[in-house]
Amino acid sequence: MPIVIRRTGSQLVIWTRLVVAGIVAFCPAVVPDDASASDATGTVLMYETFAAQTDPPNFGFPIGASISNGVLNVTQGMKNYTTSVRPLSASILTERTLDLRFDWKTAITSDAMKTGVEFRDGNGHLVFAIAATASELRYAVAGPDSASTSAPDSLNPTWIRTSFDRTKWYTVDLHLTLRRIQYTITSKGTSPRVIASATATITGTNLARVVACNYYGSGVQSIDNFRLTRPAYAANGSLAGSSVYAFGDSIVYGHQYPRSFVNLVAEREKMTLTKYARNGATIGPSTASGGQIITQVRNASTVSPAFVVFDGGTNDAIEIHDQHTYVIGVVSPSQDPATFDTRTYAGSLEATIYAMKQKWPAAQIVYVAVHKLGSRDWDTQLPLRQVTLQAAQKWNVVVADVFADTTLDTRVDAQRVAYTFDSLVNGFPGTGGTGTHPNLGGMTEFYVPVLTGALLRRSATA
Repeated sequence: MPIVIRRTGSQLVIWTRLVVAGIVAFCPAVVPDDASASDATGTVLMYETFAAQTDPPNFGFPIGASISNGVLNVTQGMKNYTTSVRPLSASILTERTLDLRFDWKTAITSDAMKTGVEFRDGNGHLVFAIAATASELRYAVAGPDSASTSAPDSLNPTWIRTSFDRTKWYTVDLHLTLRRIQYTITSKGTSPRVIASATATITGTNLARVVACNYYGSGVQSIDNFRLTRPAYAANGSLAGSSVYAFGDSIVYGHQYPRSFVNLVAEREKMTLTKYARNGATIGPSTASGGQIITQVRNASTVSPAFVVFDGGTNDAIEIHDQHTYVIGVVSPSQDPATFDTRTYAGSLEATIYAMKQKWPAAQIVYVAVHKLGSRDWDTQLPLRQVTLQAAQKWNVVVADVFADTTLDTRVDAQRVAYTFDSLVNGFPGTGGTGTHPNLGGMTEFYVPVLTGALLRRSATA
């Protein structure tokens, strides 16, 4: 049944209540606070919480390691320039794409001392390293090759340095693929802070060993919640070299941060991204400062990309529910653009898709259905979603469905706080946002795997 939302606020509520019962399939229930990507978690290859002694003991570190109080401690009592190596299984060496997450803390007490952990491939090439003195956290994605039999100054990684609070735990997130690494280091606690995040080319080609390094002095490091996963949607190079144009609103643009989830996917997969999205943009005929997404399409390059990615509806929900600027409308039964009522959201959406197909007939189009928004009226989100899915099906547009395929729901206050941001903290997205803009955790946990999967599906049907 077509959904028609009238202009007045009272009629909007009446009509949306009538249609909610008919679209239950599009609105999964509110989930517990510990949200996770439902279909995008991948295959867990290793997961250790250190709640008890491991097999092999001490997680396989031969010296300087122990398990106590639910954590793994390394570099205990080790001499200067020494290492303790934990080899990983041969099967892990064959993995082309990996996600690694672990919690890390240091007890080092002097700026004259330094201990750390290195991750290297089977040929001794560096994958990633993290270390610290008492006042300075160091991390690295480049440096000399090493057999890991010792840790002299000459074999130290090329450190990137930043200040940190050594009393805190930090979570390290790594995504490894195509001789590239995407990393994020975030403090743990009630107000977590990202202290580093980037994507870099590395010499490492696989993950073969974990090396606890006592570079100089003494300082125990603690590791917890070590989780190594094969991503559910591993492109394994199939998207490398592809071009992608991205259109939409602030969720695609990045809000105040230049790296949105589309950037993260493009960085990981070695895709060439051109981003046309603007904060505040709408599908419908809004007069807001962000303008219409179809204008972005018209102003874009005529050179055809391999993929077009776009979102919409987030700001339309405000225009429809709060401002009564236009109505949702209905999907036309025809593909004749003369039948699109561009005074409505539905007609404008069809006109936008039509413009994309006319301008780049060979491009594969992917629509991103954003997460369940605590910052927008729920009874407006639902019919907007239904009309959007109808249009996507009609026009053979693949949907990267963050709304349905993940549990990210910022109506749940703990998720709103953990996964969204309004402003930057030291140049990175913070936490505690209104529920609209995903921060780095929200992007990597939910948006990136779902978009990657959609690109792979679209690529397979090209």
